[in-house]
Amino acid sequence: MSTSHQRWLLEQIPQWERDGLVTADSSAALRERYAVDDSQPGLAQIVMGALGALLIGSGLIAVIGYNWDDFSRPVRLLFAFLPLFGTQVFSLWVLRRGESLVAWVRETAALLQALATGACIALVSQIYHLGGEWVDFLFCWMLLSLPLTWVLRSHAVAIFYLISIAVWSTSAQSAGYSKLWYDSSMLYPLLLLGLLPFWPSWPRKAPLSIALRWVMTISAIFGLFSAAFFAGVKGLGYSAGEGVAWWLCTVSAAIIALFPLNQSGIAEPTERKPQVLLGALWLLGYGIAITFRSVGDDLFKGISNAPNTPWCLGLLAGLAALGFVAAKHRRWGVLAIASIALLPLVAVLFAQGKVAFYSAALSWLATLYLAATGLTMIVPEFIGRRGAPRFGATLLSVLIIARMADSDFSLLTKGVAFIAVGLAFLAFNVFNSRKGRRPQPSQS
Repeated sequence: MSTSHQRWLLEQIPQWERDGLVTADSSAALRERYAVDDSQPGLAQIVMGALGALLIGSGLIAVIGYNWDDFSRPVRLLFAFLPLFGTQVFSLWVLRRGESLVAWVRETAALLQALATGACIALVSQIYHLGGEWVDFLFCWMLLSLPLTWVLRSHAVAIFYLISIAVWSTSAQSAGYSKLWYDSSMLYPLLLLGLLPFWPSWPRKAPLSIALRWVMTISAIFGLFSAAFFAGVKGLGYSAGEGVAWWLCTVSAAIIALFPLNQSGIAEPTERKPQVLLGALWLLGYGIAITFRSVGDDLFKGISNAPNTPWCLGLLAGLAALGFVAAKHRRWGVLAIASIALLPLVAVLFAQGKVAFYSAALSWLATLYLAATGLTMIVPEFIGRRGAPRFGATLLSVLIIARMADSDFSLLTKGVAFIAVGLAFLAFNVFNSRKGRRPQPSQS
């Protein structure tokens, strides 16, 4: 249940108690179970604190820059370090007050200090005419701001750090493939370790905000995908490495989807687990794509050599470990979708080193696997167990459309097939809706 829904429930409990709908013991139990932790900032508090800090920082920069050319170098250095010192004093005051302060004050102090840090680096670089690329400036800025997420527990600075490491990783990957691994996007996992207490599986009293979850997931996608392209193209060359890079991205998406959760995280709805939602969408899209033989031809150019790259071996080891944890927690649905990433490797066993056999084997293997996945989502609903019938029917419909589009049938045959699939999908949706509205038998 989201925080807004919890607040609404807590507001209704007194009226329900007066109307006799709940007892005093039930009210106390509900208040204890759905208590709202106000020490954790909400999205509105983060936005308001960020806007306030940005306005103050922009105003200081404008005031200092008005007569910048008339200042001597010592005065310029004073203006560079004085705001940083002031924000540190403010942060120290916040830390001394502890939990007595509201969350947005802590967020404002942390973000002000982060902005002052970036401004200080930029001003010192300008005063002494230091060279360098903007990505190097961003790298120093985000590393110096990282301790604020630990000391002040700032979600706003954590979001800034996540966006920064994603931008830095993407820029480092696109800058060229001649860099060493520690100066490339392959450093992203180590940078993400800096936010370990904010990871979804880390034990904490209060759950992460949905905004921080989405930012973390999107940052991981950009960072790990950039590292996958660097590893694939750097290790195998552009012609053979491009297809492998897309496959490494898919393995990375499987790792993101299988990221371990505690029991409360597993019980949450899918919309509050963006790593599962976005990872599954990528995996299913990739599964549909590899049913086309042209995709298999491009993938085969380097797939047999991919396990020789250290990054690939590390991803496969991580996927195996997280798959074991997912199986231990009985997350069978996510595990089945994550297994799509292994289909290209399984197809190598059937191809026996031949390109034509590989593309055909991969196409049929992916088609059968996705069809089986879709059916297993539908069948449980008809035997009294929980399933995902609409999602399974959608997957089967998209799969049929993809296979018909890739076939050599006439346009008339494809059109009739599309109409049949559409009618079947609508009929199944109507049937499932009526089944959901059917009254349940009373329990004796």
